[in-house]
Amino acid sequence: MKELNEKRIAIIGSGISGLASVKECLDNKLIPVCFEQNSFIGGHWKNEEKNKNNKDFYSSVYKNLITNTSKEMTAYSDFPMPAEWPTFLDCPLVEKYIEVYAKKFNLLPYIKLNTKVINVSMLDDKRWKIKYITQDQNNKNDKNNITQNEEKEEIFDYVMVCNGHHHHPQFPKFKGMDKFKGEQIHSRFYNDPEDFKNKRVLIVGSGNSGLDIAVQLSSVTSQVYLSLRSGRLPWIIPHHLKGKPLDHYSRFIIYAIPPKIRKKLISKAILDTFDPLPSYLENSKPIDPIFTTTSIYVNTGIFECIRNGSVIVKPNIRELKSKDEENNQENNQVEFVDESIIEDIDVIIYATGYKLDYPFLDKSIFTGGDKIEQEYGEKYQENLVWLYKRMFPVNHPNIAIIGLIYGAEAYIPLGEMQARYVVNQIKGLVNPLPPPHEMDESIHQYYKENERIYSDPEHHTFHAPTLLYLDELSKEIGCYPYPWEIIKKFGFMFYWKFIIFGMATPHQYRLLGRNSWGRAKEAILICNNNDRSKNKNSIFRILLSFIVLLIILIQLWRKFYNNDNLE
Repeated sequence: MKELNEKRIAIIGSGISGLASVKECLDNKLIPVCFEQNSFIGGHWKNEEKNKNNKDFYSSVYKNLITNTSKEMTAYSDFPMPAEWPTFLDCPLVEKYIEVYAKKFNLLPYIKLNTKVINVSMLDDKRWKIKYITQDQNNKNDKNNITQNEEKEEIFDYVMVCNGHHHHPQFPKFKGMDKFKGEQIHSRFYNDPEDFKNKRVLIVGSGNSGLDIAVQLSSVTSQVYLSLRSGRLPWIIPHHLKGKPLDHYSRFIIYAIPPKIRKKLISKAILDTFDPLPSYLENSKPIDPIFTTTSIYVNTGIFECIRNGSVIVKPNIRELKSKDEENNQENNQVEFVDESIIEDIDVIIYATGYKLDYPFLDKSIFTGGDKIEQEYGEKYQENLVWLYKRMFPVNHPNIAIIGLIYGAEAYIPLGEMQARYVVNQIKGLVNPLPPPHEMDESIHQYYKENERIYSDPEHHTFHAPTLLYLDELSKEIGCYPYPWEIIKKFGFMFYWKFIIFGMATPHQYRLLGRNSWGRAKEAILICNNNDRSKNKNSIFRILLSFIVLLIILIQLWRKFYNNDNLE
């Protein structure tokens, strides 16, 4: 019988979550084997030439992309980004950070590059069989000239699926799409704004990609149009609000300010950035309360583009046409639901997301099977995900899906914390997963709560409130920054200034517990010292300090009072 430390773990994908999974396995004396179908690590953060004819082409970031989250909140918990780097990073810096991380922790020897997983199936003994093929690139200058070698297979004790879901583009269905003579592409294939110079471009979709592409194209095209499905602008926030990066909030804001007050304060601050809007958009501000609709998007330049007319906002599309029916002339028309028409559109870019698909897995593993699909499938369709704690299939043990989660804030810490939790499960260091019926009930409750909170719950099956989710998992792992433990180890002032009122950086989850990091405190201090926008003399800050102090004293009194009574 194998000892626990001999367990072999298959990790599919070497993006940000896959690399974290390899590292966590190594830190806990497990044997990781990471399969990566590309010739490089980093997943979609590797910017390369995009080939529309390559069906296996991975979805990569586009040129000039800037992260929506700050470097302080985006880093791995035990590997801070250099203090001299800018607050928001371009993709070459993110790519560099990922490569340095992999080298620093010696992850590369455990990664099989150019290796494509084609099937993952569970054996009778609850282990997993991985079928894969290796691929040889015959010509270094032609990335599509590839030879596929003989199929192989290996057996693993556990599988961590970390390859994301940005692979199969999702297209809307509009009348006339098949007849439209202009170019139609998915944002997956967008890379360089210069490719669209002097063209008239319509962008469909107002998520992060749609907004970014609209701003990038506004300076090189003759005109950009932005079509909104709902006819209303989403909640859009700039990278900075009142001079401060938006994700440099404190734990206090999340936990101590009542949700209704917090929503009103944030809504007011964000709506102030919308004004002034052109008169034709007076009634296009978001009407759903913040945090009750599809995601909040981060973009600094879109409102200026709308104000100067380089981006014109349109409602949803009714029909695409190639000819003016009255004059019988080809002019690539687009008609919208308000009956307005624009002509001579050269390119339509669909920034409409991706289908959820893991081609090497049986679909029922992540959708819950026929019964769940019958109950939820009609409403949720491609967005149906049935995973306990956003990771674990209910009826398939020894497998977890890492990184299929979306928070308004940091992406690296979410995948890393999930990897830490899964490895702790494998090692038996946290409570075992509950029986299937309890996991089912938990997921049902999650869907009910989403339907109560959101006006469009079908778009929130991947979503989680970042800090609350990280705190939930960290408490089970044993790395949550509990007040009395932090005060005992690092002193009251450190807890007060940097845990309560400092940034809620991922380094907080390396202060305590197993796999803690000796330099976590130093990293937290550096992050907070870089946040020059703080007003240390703020009366509001002092008032909040008194409130928090009162709360802590009450909690400590209750703790010791209860202990005295027990004795």
